[in-house]
Amino acid sequence: GETILGNSFKLGPGGKGSNQAVAAGKLGADITFLTRLGVDAFADMAKQTWRDAGVKSAVIDTPASYTGAAYIFVEEGTGNNAIIVSPGAAMLISPDDIEAHAELIRSAGVFVTQLEQPIDAALKALEIARGAGVTTILNPAPAASLPDRIYTLCDYITPNETEAEGLT
Repeated sequence: GETILGNSFKLGPGGKGSNQAVAAGKLGADITFLTRLGVDAFADMAKQTWRDAGVKSAVIDTPASYTGAAYIFVEEGTGNNAIIVSPGAAMLISPDDIEAHAELIRSAGVFVTQLEQPIDAALKALEIARGAGVTTILNPAPAASLPDRIYTLCDYITPNETEAEGLT
């Protein structure tokens, strides 16, 4: 391997779903964020961020795991980035967890999900939302092989350049 010196470091809350929920919450939207978190300092940071943005949360605390984290490297000259995600407790969310929160999903005006969780959980959530006539949005990140059925459950799919290449 190679060691390269960086010139800055920042630690803060994030995650695709969380960032979207916070942005919408700050704009005054009525948002509830469903997730699994570890029981740790990163979970505390996430919950505080959501409270500050007016986002309600439906958190399944998962002491046996850790709150997911991402390491984002940005090349200063080009702005190109590489992101390494370690989803932690989020990868433990299950279709049963989703089913337990089905009424929350059915009550949404818009349902947004992504793939930093098991695909079967995302699929179950999209099925519930679609069945209730909720507008559905899938952020297909990180890029993964998707079952054909998932496309029929999505009103909108929001891939980046790399993900779009893999989907076409």
